[in-house]
Amino acid sequence: MGEGSRHTALNPSAQIAKEARKRVRAEPARKGEPSFHMTEEMRRLSTPWYVALARARRIDSSVLPAGVILDAAAGSGLQLVAYSRELKRPALGVEMDGNIAVLCAANMHINSDEGDLQRSMDRVIIGDGSDAEGAITEYWNSLREAGTRAHPPIAMLHLDPARPPDAQAHDVDEMQPAIGPVLSSWGKHLQSGPRGPAVLLDLSPRLGEEQQGIIDAIVEVTFPGVSRTWEWLSQGGGRVDRLSLWVGSLSSKKSRRCVRMGTKNVLATIEGAPAGSEVVQMNTPPPFGAWMTIVDPALVHSGLQEAWLKRALREGGGHSWLRLEGRRPLLIHTDPLNGSDDVGGFVVASGEIVQHRLRPPELHTIDQTAASAARNGIGKVTLRCSLDPDIHPTLQRRLDRELKEVDGARGFMVDIDLERGSGSHKLYVVCKG
Repeated sequence: MGEGSRHTALNPSAQIAKEARKRVRAEPARKGEPSFHMTEEMRRLSTPWYVALARARRIDSSVLPAGVILDAAAGSGLQLVAYSRELKRPALGVEMDGNIAVLCAANMHINSDEGDLQRSMDRVIIGDGSDAEGAITEYWNSLREAGTRAHPPIAMLHLDPARPPDAQAHDVDEMQPAIGPVLSSWGKHLQSGPRGPAVLLDLSPRLGEEQQGIIDAIVEVTFPGVSRTWEWLSQGGGRVDRLSLWVGSLSSKKSRRCVRMGTKNVLATIEGAPAGSEVVQMNTPPPFGAWMTIVDPALVHSGLQEAWLKRALREGGGHSWLRLEGRRPLLIHTDPLNGSDDVGGFVVASGEIVQHRLRPPELHTIDQTAASAARNGIGKVTLRCSLDPDIHPTLQRRLDRELKEVDGARGFMVDIDLERGSGSHKLYVVCKG
């Protein structure tokens, strides 16, 4: 540590890796993935490797200026390792917690190729990620002490600030390190391409529109006029799993993007401008032969459901949104969906309406539910309706068992609200895929 410095440089090395092994063993999260030194808490909060790798692969290295990839709150270094692997650039991580910084440096070492010369410029800096002057001075000093006289600039900044783990909604002020000071501090060290600096902010998926607007304003103040693309990423669990802002050289020509990840690869991507949708309240049961589709809620959060509809349905086909809130946004339409991957990737379930039921499935009537499904040529019904969570799994298991010997199509059951003069009531609709 230099005189008066509050930063310390760690050089990823076999010695660092040996020290990390004493603290926690390196393990892969899934078979076939790289191993990382992580505590249980770090692993719980970490970005899955396949998500980190897919994100890195969607960055065009040709748009990045010269320099190193910086993660100003590196944590385990998993995302930084993915960037450096795919973009073939040196990596610089800054981490406030010294114990985590050691694990980060070890992870960078064990996931590097021994003959890769650019790895000699990899470093982890223990210290405040919002103090760019202190961190980069320590970085350059460490390179000089190792015999490298270059003062490499920053090609790209990644920031995934920590936030309270148990909050139901997140606020910009809760993030550490704070986004504004990090961007303003590192701004002058960032190289700029034709579309501006390359910045990626990995944010809480619980940020609402107001908080997103605050972050937009922070970025605009720091980099006036720079283009930005908000990205909503779903892994198919009925929620937004990742929310990120791609700035400058990393942005696309569109303001918003929605991505559906599979277990390894990106299944579907759509970009565009947000547009509002009107929800229709039904007062009569939906007609047999019409189609119902449950879409990924991340698509609705992104505001791109209307852009998706233009791809999903033939021109002139009738359609209405029945529900846009919650985990099961619901669309009714006259024709089946187009079969392209970028359409189907955002579909949770889609099928033709074949049955109406006035009551929800219950334990004492599940055999009747199964029998009526079988009469409609359905051999598997997934319950995608609002049911008591304490009995929902039991109902699904019983239904699966009743239909085990039935050779038929897949289907699903969804609930809708019907408005009548006396008020609203639920109708349970069975659809056949």
